[in-house]
Amino acid sequence: MNFTATLNSMGQGLCYALVSILFIFLAKKMDDWRTKDFDDDRHIDDGNVAVGLRRAGLYLGIAIGMIGPLSGDSAGFRTDMLSLLVDGVIITGCLFFSRFINDFIMMGRINNDRECVKVFILGGGRTTTGNTALGMVEAGMYIATGCILNGSMSGGGGSFIQSLGSALLFFVLGQIVLLAFGLVYELTNPFNVRDEIRRNNPAAGIGLAGILVALGIILKSSLSGPFTGWVNDIIGFFVYTVFGMVLLLGFSAFVDRFLLPTTNIATEIKEDQNVAALVVVQATIIAVALIIAHAI
Repeated sequence: MNFTATLNSMGQGLCYALVSILFIFLAKKMDDWRTKDFDDDRHIDDGNVAVGLRRAGLYLGIAIGMIGPLSGDSAGFRTDMLSLLVDGVIITGCLFFSRFINDFIMMGRINNDRECVKVFILGGGRTTTGNTALGMVEAGMYIATGCILNGSMSGGGGSFIQSLGSALLFFVLGQIVLLAFGLVYELTNPFNVRDEIRRNNPAAGIGLAGILVALGIILKSSLSGPFTGWVNDIIGFFVYTVFGMVLLLGFSAFVDRFLLPTTNIATEIKEDQNVAALVVVQATIIAVALIIAHAI
């Protein structure tokens, strides 16, 4: 074993990790500034699950996105560090823009910031602070977007400008796909998903967040690999998009019919608000997405 080369590789890896962690810290500070009307840290200390979920989703989205540029072939330590810094800025900016899209389009102009510190009255006169369902959806959107950015920034091929353009293009296309799939998901359910989320139904939040993450995993697989040309990459992306949508909707129907023989997903969400059932259902769908993404 060449210990010098091994130590050098470990040192460079540590530097890459520290840069990635720096962007998570910067994202925290940016979100603290953005939500300066209320103290996120205090809400988290007080047990506000909604605020904790959205922060967790943001940090995970950045980490998942940063793995993309780290997975390509090395072009030299200095070049890699410069590229990682540029990619980190892009990933962080895209995730904050994704939050804006989630607020004003995905959730129908719900103000996530206000909802996540709103007081809800529960049965028996009990109260809770924060719309947990909305926090779950925002976290799911962050993670799905991180997967898309990961795929678009992984691999190699093409110039720096092509790689940058590819990342931004597929971020935009990915957001359109996530929004479209959110609409399709709502249309295929016999209840209004957004209304249930507004009512702080956590089962509804898990349902939408889980299926967005599953689609993001499949889209990541379609985008991973070297740049092969705009036409080829765009066509491949849309083929995987259609495939992923059909697969996830089909498997949801399969789960509904065969894995929940005495009930159905709609009942578990709207009437029972069964968080445990939705965790199992959406975890199963994400597991299938992971398997499919790595099998094709």
